[in-house]
Formats: sequence, C-alpha cells, structure tokens
Amino acid sequence: MASDYKIQITECDVPKERHSALEAYRAKRAQWLMWLDEDEDHAIWTAISGMVWTDVSFRTIAQLAKDDETSSLGNPLLAEQLINGHFATQILAIRRLVDCGRGNISIRRLIMDIRSNFKLFTRENYVCYDGLPYDYEVVMHEEIAERAGKGAFWAPTTGPKAWGTSKMAHEQFDKLTGISPDKRSREDRLPLTLMDTIEKWLNESGADDLVDWSHVYLAHAGNLEGRQRIADAVVTTNKINEVMKILARVTEAISSYVLFAGGRINALMPIAQFDQFENLDKPVMQISLKDEAYKIWDDLSSERNNYLESVRTELLKIG
Repeated sequence: MASDYKIQITECDVPKERHSALEAYRAKRAQWLMWLDEDEDHAIWTAISGMVWTDVSFRTIAQLAKDDETSSLGNPLLAEQLINGHFATQILAIRRLVDCGRGNISIRRLIMDIRSNFKLFTRENYVCYDGLPYDYEVVMHEEIAERAGKGAFWAPTTGPKAWGTSKMAHEQFDKLTGISPDKRSREDRLPLTLMDTIEKWLNESGADDLVDWSHVYLAHAGNLEGRQRIADAVVTTNKINEVMKILARVTEAISSYVLFAGGRINALMPIAQFDQFENLDKPVMQISLKDEAYKIWDDLSSERNNYLESVRTELLKIG
C-alpha cells in the first residue's frame, strides 16, 4: 500500500521534539492516501477512472450508432438502457465524489480534512516523513565519494540514502511555496492558497449543478427515436465530461503535488483486460427469435400489471 511507511519515526531525519508533529502528519497522510487510492469500495481515483471508462465506452458506442443508422444500437429499447445507464452511473459517481457528508469518502471531504490539518505541511514533514534525508547534498557527496570509479549503480529511491528523491521533494516544495533554494528552512509551510485554488476548481466545475439538476439529465422512457436520442445525449454528456475532467485535475493536484505521492498522468483510463468490441459485429437478436421476444415482453408486462390486482380486496380487509 502507498501509505505503508518503511522507516520508523525515530529513524527519520526529524528532531525528537517534532516527532509528535511528524507522527500526526504520517497518520493523516496515510488516511488521505487510503481515501485516494486504497479503499476497496470507494477510493477516489478508482471512482474517477470508472467515470473515464464509462465515458469512453458510451461515446464509442454512440459514434457507432451515428455511423450506421440501421444498426441495432438505434433500437429504442437498447438506446434507452444505454442512455439511462450512462447518465445514472456518471451522475451517481459525481454525487459521491462531491458529497461532504460525514463518514463518506469524497473529494470535498478530502479537501476539508486537508485544510483542517494544513499546519502539518512543513518542509521537514514533506521531505522527511518516511526516512528521506533533509540535507540531500551531504548524502549525495558521500555516495559519489564512495562509488567513485566503481561504474554504474542503482541509487535508492527510499530511505536515508535516497538523496535523489529528497532533492525532488525539496524542489517541488520550492515551486509550491515560491521559496528559493538558498532560503530553505525546515519550518517552511505550504501556502493555504494552494487549497483555495483547488477548492475553487471544484466549486466552479459545475458538479453541484449536475447533482441538483440530475433529474433533468436522466433520459425518459422511449418517446424519441433511439439513434437521435443517443446523438442528442452526447451534448449533455459533454457537461458531465467537463465535470469529470475537473474532478480528475483536482485529485491530481492533491495527490501528486500537495501529498507528493504521485498521480495518474497518462494512466487515468483503465486498460481493457478483454476484447471490448467482442460480438459487436453480430445482431442483437436473430430474426427467428422475434416471436419469442414479443412473448417475453407480453408475459413480463402482464405479470407487472398484476402487481396491482388485489390491492382493493386486501385493503378492504384492513381493520
């Protein structure tokens, strides 16, 4: 897991009097990374990648339907299920990601929790939280002297000898704070304006509007031709797509920059573990099965209509 720490707090390059602050930072960072990437059911990155997959799948199928008007994808029943399922899935994902209810895992709750613990983001904690050396140049020169004339070698990326990773952490912290390398201090803090910017992205994304107006974006039962409904739906899907894009950017900003934990650049879209176009070149229904399909439709319709059959009789028996 990304939040597992390899180095004990007592072995980190942090003075003993600040171990309690480091312990608090490590605990919160582990929790935030769990919300981002490790929760089995509700991880934020998993939800966003799921939205990306769903979006790409729907748009691909929609384009196939537009390209071939005679395709079974233009069938009103099939189009209805595709559109309703797509909208419902995407908007439900957005609802979860922006929900600030207590006990939920969401981007908004993540931002709120980071804000309330932002005093923990010192340069010292940012760099040394898991054993990286604070003064990386000292370690670098020691290694160069030790390995001089011994040929190529693999440099460690974690622990007290990982001067390269420490250097990257310092440089990123410099960029986030605007502090020049010659002015570095262990007590430097990330500016809260970073979270202001990230939260502004979220607030202006349109996500809250989609949540409030979600009933408008859910397709209604077959009152339009399937092919046209898919074409029209793409316009609305663009609104969902823009929200999805901003949610991904907000999450990347927190994960890769604020937490220095890496992100999903070039890896947002899941890789299919199967042939995603298998059997799409085949008809949905063989002509010989059309009568059977009508029978199934009629039988199921009758069964559902009978749900209401005994309401009057049983209601009058009450009391």
